[in-house]
Amino acid sequence: MERLLKGYVGLVYAFMYLPILVVAVFSFNASDMIAFPLSGFTLDWYAKALSDTRLLTGFGTSLLVAVPTAIAATALGAAAALALTRYRFKRKYLFLALLVVPFFIPRIILAVSHLIVMSEVGLERNLVTVIIAQTLIILPFTVMVIASVLIRLDSRVEEAAADLGATGWQIFRRVQLPLMRNGLIAASFIAFVLSSSEYVLTNFVSGRSQPLSILVASDFRFNLSPALDALAMLIVLFNVAIVVVSEAVRMRSK
Repeated sequence: MERLLKGYVGLVYAFMYLPILVVAVFSFNASDMIAFPLSGFTLDWYAKALSDTRLLTGFGTSLLVAVPTAIAATALGAAAALALTRYRFKRKYLFLALLVVPFFIPRIILAVSHLIVMSEVGLERNLVTVIIAQTLIILPFTVMVIASVLIRLDSRVEEAAADLGATGWQIFRRVQLPLMRNGLIAASFIAFVLSSSEYVLTNFVSGRSQPLSILVASDFRFNLSPALDALAMLIVLFNVAIVVVSEAVRMRSK
């Protein structure tokens, strides 16, 4: 039974990471054909990817979306997490259920819903609509990350501050905010990664300015080359670095 379980786990990992390994291999292949056998080793495709002004512009657009999305999702997530963990109010569980509903709705359904609403209220599709839409779907993730930090904190510290005459704002600024700082940092990093890699929703609600995820997906369909493999690996490494940092920060908060 143990061997069977190990074999199953090995297959899962192979299914998850083998495609990434293949992309990594071809990103160093000297040939412009994505096919075996390999013809040599080169870093030219990385140089080409980093010198493509179109892709660099898309990366800048992704930053213009991901940074404010991460800030907004983290701020709203902190407020919701504080409400869920520190206050008693009617229909708290309904509030929580509404927050996690996006987990169980297919992205395409959410994307079409956002597009219909924006069309009905007369919002022109641009980077602002992308930020709004992404913030709403990333919010559940930031709520859960920050709430997991707040649950572990001793609420008696806040009660002691209140007994000493601190106002609600003072308790938040001088007690809660410093204690939940690591959770806020971890949540913002996760929100940044989710925003920068979001494709389906972004494709529906973006306008002429297209983030990197859309450009890469379009090129992979119509203009496949090892330069895209190199770019994909740079994106993977960038996101992995952010996740590692966020996990390190989250572990420090324990």
